[in-house]
Amino acid sequence: MVERKILDEELLRTPVNLVWDHVLMLPIVGLLDSMRTQNIMEIALAKIQETRARVLIIDIMGVAMMDEAVAEHIIKITRAAKLMGCECILTGVSPDIARTIVSRGLDLGDLRTHATMRDGLEMAFRVLGLEVRKSEG
Repeated sequence: MVERKILDEELLRTPVNLVWDHVLMLPIVGLLDSMRTQNIMEIALAKIQETRARVLIIDIMGVAMMDEAVAEHIIKITRAAKLMGCECILTGVSPDIARTIVSRGLDLGDLRTHATMRDGLEMAFRVLGLEVRKSEG
């Protein structure tokens, strides 16, 4: 019962929203630790299953710092999503986070990364074989 309450509270802090057919957005704000990241993973995987999402955009613009442990947790989320047939895209990579990842030699594997959510959404459309064009009218 206590664990369910924690998950419900996390869902309020970290919503996973369907932003397009088969595209989910997971904005992460604040500090990440092992327990919170585990809860985020459970919520994200349940939403992937529920919506049959093929792309999960994880936006970390609201994460102030990323150390090795946080990076490993993010990678675990992306690997679990991939096992469910869902490609992950990491957005909101700030200059500070990029420097930290490079200086510590962290390996994000084959995770696609972008500085902005817009770029991540464009990548999601490409993954799905969609094209967005301005209307001529």
